[in-house]
Parts: sequence; structure tokens; C-alpha cells
Amino acid sequence: MQRWWRVFYGVIIVGLVGCGAATPTATPVAKSRVQAVLAASNLVVGPNRLPIGLIVDGSPINDPNVQVKLRLYYLDGTDAEKTQVAGEGSADYFGQGLPAGIYVTYPDFKKAGDWGVEVEATLPGKEPTVSTLRLSVLAQDPTPAIGSKAIAVDTPTVKTAPDLSQISSDPNPNPALYQLSIADAITSGKPTAILFGTPGFCKTATCGPSVTVLGNLQKTYGEKMNFIHVEVYKFPFSESVQANPPLLVPAMAEWRLQSEPWLFLLGKDGTIVNKYEGGITTEELGPMIDTILAQGI
Repeated sequence: MQRWWRVFYGVIIVGLVGCGAATPTATPVAKSRVQAVLAASNLVVGPNRLPIGLIVDGSPINDPNVQVKLRLYYLDGTDAEKTQVAGEGSADYFGQGLPAGIYVTYPDFKKAGDWGVEVEATLPGKEPTVSTLRLSVLAQDPTPAIGSKAIAVDTPTVKTAPDLSQISSDPNPNPALYQLSIADAITSGKPTAILFGTPGFCKTATCGPSVTVLGNLQKTYGEKMNFIHVEVYKFPFSESVQANPPLLVPAMAEWRLQSEPWLFLLGKDGTIVNKYEGGITTEELGPMIDTILAQGI
């Protein structure tokens, strides 16, 4: 699981196989009553979704009224670059239905290497508090990149495994999310949303809410696009979770995923249009889906 969740919830998380990747990392370098934490496991050169969590007095918060501003510095640059603001902006709140709020901005990192992020958080009725993170930005994306073709995998469906309890750890699996495999969806001529997550064993407590969001989006958009949930662990799930290393479904390896949950949005030609690591909300995904459908992507 992602390194940030270990800080965020103050628990030791037994990660998925390979999830101990060293980069990128988020190392707090300044102590404060309000401390920012990075809510992502990898950042790359180019456009990114940068989610930030906030810990206040030792506990994660979920407050839409907190104002968050970010300033970026390129720490591997010249002395001038290290102190010059390379980008700044406000972060949008997305925490509806999640156990903790995330505050998201969308920077475009021009260079690989170490970056500094100055996070200014203003709680209601309080003075602004600044904390600092150090990020490692990778030259190449280890996960399927935006703009690349989705990887065709014959994931389980209601046709291949009628007993949904064997293909999803969700205690109440929604049949609508298991009608097509990833391979089928890519060639369907429709946009697709694919969520990799394990509702029954997600130690971050975000997978279950994310699967619920996916089901609600499926009800909203109906026949206009495909919605697929891919379970992370092989059946029987509890045995796979306890195995050393844990036993993951083939799709996790094929998509080179070392953390979860992940949500990928595909255009009708199977190209990855956008992706989201960690908990998702209707408020963040809905506008992007509307754009994809309106533009016929």
C-alpha cells in the first residue's frame, strides 16, 4: 500500500507484493501542528494529479472548508531554481464519502528529480500553517501512462465466474461492474472506467467507498460507457492476503500496479485519458466523464 497511508492512519500496513518501492517518497521536513502528507506513490515528468492529505494534531482530517495552497520548488536545480517558485496554485477538496479528505492540484513537472512542496493550510478560524514535503519525480511512469493504450487482460466476469463472491471481495458485489473484461471493454467502442481495488481487505479503507462510487457512476451513465471493478487478490481472498508474498490477480502484474486502489479512465479507442490513485469521489470523476462523453473521446 502507499507509503503516505502509513503516516495518514498511523498503522503498519502489510503492502502488496512490490509495494515497498523507494520512489517517489514524501518526506516531511518541517514539523507543524498541521502536517501535509503525499497521497500518491508515484509522480512523473509531465502533468500529474497531486493529492495531499492533512494531519491536524496527529489525526487525519476531512474538512471541505480548509483552504490549501501549494508552491513548488525544483531542489535539484541551480541555487536560484531551489529558491524560485516553479509553480503554485490552490488545491481542490475531494473527500466526500472517504475516511479522510484529499486536497488535489494538477502540476506539470518539467524535470525529473527532487522537488519541494510548500503546503499552506488554513483551517476555519485559524491562521495559515505551512508545512513542507520533498517529492521524487520520476523520468518515466512505472504504471500505464496517460496517452498510452490500455493493456488487454481477460479479467473475470459474470459469464466466466457466475459466483461473484469468487471474483470480488466486496461483501455485496454489484453485478453491473463485472459484465465485461478489460479486454472486452477496450474493443467495445465505448469509454471505460476501470477500478483496481480490494473492498474486503483494503487497509486504507478507501477501496469500498471507491467501488460504491463506481457503481453510482454506472447508474448515472448507464449504457454510455463501461464500468469495471478488478479485485486485487486471487480467490480465496483471505488465503491470498496472508500468503508471503500475497497472491495478486494477473491484471495487477500486467498493469504494473504495486498499490491500490487505482482508477483508470479510457477513451472509446482504449487510450488512457486519465488516472487516479487512492480514493475516488463522484465530485472529481463526474466532470471528467462528462468531458469524455461530450467530446466523443
